[in-house]
Amino acid sequence: MLPPSLAHLELKSLTGLLYLLEERHVGRAAERLYMSQPAMSRLLNRLREAFGDPLFVRTSKGMVPTAKALTLEAPLREMIDKMGALSSVEDFEPGQTERVFRLQTSHYQAQAYLPTIAERFYALAPNASLETSLVTETSLLRSDNQQVDAVLCSEYVQLPNRFSTRLLGREGWGCILSRNHPLAVDDEISLDDFLSYGHVLVTLGGSSMIYSDSALGERAKERRYSLRTPYFVSALEAVGKTDLLFSSSQLLAIRFMSQFGLAIKPLPYEFPAVRYYLAWPEEQANDPGGSWFRELCAGVVRDMIPLPDEVFAS
Repeated sequence: MLPPSLAHLELKSLTGLLYLLEERHVGRAAERLYMSQPAMSRLLNRLREAFGDPLFVRTSKGMVPTAKALTLEAPLREMIDKMGALSSVEDFEPGQTERVFRLQTSHYQAQAYLPTIAERFYALAPNASLETSLVTETSLLRSDNQQVDAVLCSEYVQLPNRFSTRLLGREGWGCILSRNHPLAVDDEISLDDFLSYGHVLVTLGGSSMIYSDSALGERAKERRYSLRTPYFVSALEAVGKTDLLFSSSQLLAIRFMSQFGLAIKPLPYEFPAVRYYLAWPEEQANDPGGSWFRELCAGVVRDMIPLPDEVFAS
C-alpha cells in the first residue's frame, strides 16, 4: 500500500524527479518533460511535500540531491523502465515459445482439420503446447471466462457478442451411404426413396433443432432418425456397415470413403452450403502469439475446405 503522501503522485511527477536527478538543473529537466520552468518548479515543490524532504539543495555548483533523493534514483529508474515496457509489443517467435495455445472446435472440425493444424503447429513451434476442447452450439454462451485463443466453428454455433469472426469457407452437403446400399447404384436419389430409409444424426449439443429439416418443409416429419451420435467418424463407419443414410458435409466422408466403403450422392432437396468460421474473443485481438496461431489455423482450413472464402469474395 502506498502511503497517503505518495498516492496522489502521477507518473509524470515521478519521471520529473528522475530527470531532476539526472540533469541537476530545473530548466533542462523541464525541457525533457515538455513543460515550462515555473511548472517544473511547482512540480518539485509537490515532490518535496510528498516525500517530506527538500530533495535538492542549491549551492554555488548548482542543485545537489539530498541523501533521500539519491536513494530514490535507482527504484525510480526501475519503475519507469518497467512502465515503459508495458506499452511495447514484444516480438513473438514461434520457434522459441513454450506457451500453451487453446483451440475449441466441433467434433467434425477436430477430425477434419486438427491433424494438419498439429503438423504445422509443431513444425513451427516445437516447444509449445496445443490444447483442444469441444465447442457445442451454445457452450460459449454459458461461460464468461473461456480461455481460448481460437474457435473453429460452423454458423450453427452461437457466439458471444464480444467474439470476432472470420469466414474461412463453406462446405456443401451430400447424402452419404454405404457403397452396398440399394440406392448406391442410382445417380440421383428421389425424395421418396430418401425418406424411406433410416437416417443418422450427428448432434452438436446444446439444441434439439435439426437445421437440415427446415429444407424439407412438411416432409421433414417423415424422416426417421435411427442413430443419434455426437461422433462424426463413428457415424461414417456405421453408415458403411448399414442401410442408414447420413446427410452431412462431405470432406471427412471423402477422406474415409475407401476405408468405410462409402458412396456420396446429391441430396434430393436444396440445402445451402454451410459456412465455417474462425472466431476469437476481442480481448485476444492484439495478442501477437494468438494472432500467429489464428493465422495458422485459418491457413489450414482454407487449404483444405472444398469452398474457401476467396470463392465468395464477390
